[in-house]
Amino acid sequence: MILKPKNANNRLSENHWLVVGSSGSGKTTAVKQLRIIKQGDQVALFDPYLDYETLCGAEVRRYTSLPRFAKALFSARAAKQGRGFKIAFSPNNGATPAGLEAFCKVVWACGDGHHKKPLKVVMEELAKCVTTSGKATGFFGEILTGGRKFGLEAICIFQRGQEVPKTITGNIPNKWVGRQQRTNDALYLSKELDFPFEEIRTLPRYHYLVKTNDHDIGKFDKGKLRKL
Repeated sequence: MILKPKNANNRLSENHWLVVGSSGSGKTTAVKQLRIIKQGDQVALFDPYLDYETLCGAEVRRYTSLPRFAKALFSARAAKQGRGFKIAFSPNNGATPAGLEAFCKVVWACGDGHHKKPLKVVMEELAKCVTTSGKATGFFGEILTGGRKFGLEAICIFQRGQEVPKTITGNIPNKWVGRQQRTNDALYLSKELDFPFEEIRTLPRYHYLVKTNDHDIGKFDKGKLRKL
C-alpha cells in the first residue's frame, strides 16, 4: 500500500531551498545558521553521514531503520500539540538513490495541506543519490513539484549544479550559493540561478550569495557564515 499526502491546499506558497557549494564551503553550516530552519520547526532529515547531531538547539532523533524512522515521523506529525521536532534517517549504507527514494516515500506520505506546521525536508548529499540531471522523478520529484500544496518544504543540498536534476536549479525559488572550486561550475550556476559569474567565482570560503522569494529579479544579498 502506498500512503499519500492529504488536504491539497493551493493557497500555500512554495518555500523550497537549494544550497550549493564545493566541499568545505559551509553548506551544512548555512542550514544551521541562516534561519532556514527555526527552533520550533518540524524537520525530517536525510542525513547519511551524520552531519546533524543537533539542530536549532534540539537533539536530532536518528534512525538507521526505515520502518522505525517512518513510525517516529508519522507519530510526531500526528501529535495534536504541533510541537517542533528533528528526526533523521541515516541508512547504514550511506548516500544511495534507493535510500533517498525510501526516505522521500515516507516524507511524501506525511504531507498535509491543513497541518498547523509545514514539514521541512533536509536532503544532504543529493548528487550521490540522484540518477539523472534531467527532470526529477519518483517520490523525490513529487516533493519538489507537488510538495508545496501539502506543506512540504524541501532543502536540497549538493556540491555541483550539473550533477542534480534541473527541477532543482530551474524551479526552486530560494537559493544559497557558496564557494565553487571550478570556474566551469561557477559559470553553470551563474546561468542556471541568475547570479553574476564573477560574484560566484570570487567567493572565499564561508562567504555566500543568497536570494529568496522576497528579492526582486536580479537582486541578491551577500554574507559570511560564523565558523562553528
